[in-house]
Amino acid sequence: MILRCLFFLIPLTLFCQQDGYLSLYLYNMNLINPAFAGSEGSHVFSLTSRNQWNSIDESPRTTGLSYSQSRGKNVGIGLSIISDKIFIENQTMITIDFSYKLTLGDDSNVFLGIKGGGNSYSADPTPLSGFSQLPDPAQKSLSRFIPNMGIGFLFKKSSFWFSSSIPRLFNARRTDDIEVQARERIHIYLSGGAQFDINENFSIKPNLMYRKGQGLPNSVDVNGWVSYLDKFEMGISFKSASVFSFLAAISVGENISIGYAYDTFRDGTLSGLNLKGHELAVRFKLGEIGGNKATEVATEAEE
Repeated sequence: MILRCLFFLIPLTLFCQQDGYLSLYLYNMNLINPAFAGSEGSHVFSLTSRNQWNSIDESPRTTGLSYSQSRGKNVGIGLSIISDKIFIENQTMITIDFSYKLTLGDDSNVFLGIKGGGNSYSADPTPLSGFSQLPDPAQKSLSRFIPNMGIGFLFKKSSFWFSSSIPRLFNARRTDDIEVQARERIHIYLSGGAQFDINENFSIKPNLMYRKGQGLPNSVDVNGWVSYLDKFEMGISFKSASVFSFLAAISVGENISIGYAYDTFRDGTLSGLNLKGHELAVRFKLGEIGGNKATEVATEAEE
């Protein structure tokens, strides 16, 4: 009884996941790093849908959408939209991405990116039930648009890449309420990957994603793919918090890629709760970076 009283009387600070996390993040890197805008082709359109803990009502759902275009003069532009719905919370972050490519020679390029936009955040606590029938003054709806901006860096060299980014630079408050101290936490992302050819048909693609949120525990995702003819891929992923994922992807023709991820827990206790996750991603690549050479030549001719 004493412990229960202390639990309600002593102020507590709670930490939890704030940004949506994707197992198939390679399909939508623009969402967290604006330097990827224009780095993968002249026109790239990606859509990702994730349903986490699908056996629970009002479980987290994340939808990511991005478009990027490689322009002339080493410039890339794009649009990123990511929407999260978690029980009583809804947030949609929309940003415009811009990147600039620096050629280092020897098939090496550096992309510098910046994104600007904001997050439309809302929360409706009315479905929450308490111990008392009396109205709670702190139980009120929140709705706000929060401007923000981010930066990113990408290095690419033939079969190797490395990136770092901060999608949101400002630790902005989600509400002006004194009692509710909800903020936009700053997250730092470090990621990289490589491709090692075994023979002319098979290759191995390891990748790493590290995420650090301000005041939050570290998050690490290590995954590896086995690719056949760069068309059929199978992989596995190990994440923090005892999450294990099965990955699969297929390329349809030259311009369409489809990926699927199935998440479960490695921990025996958590795996028995049936907290599974499903994720589907589709990407359309409508032209390679080299496809812009004709545009650049025409522009130079006009000048």
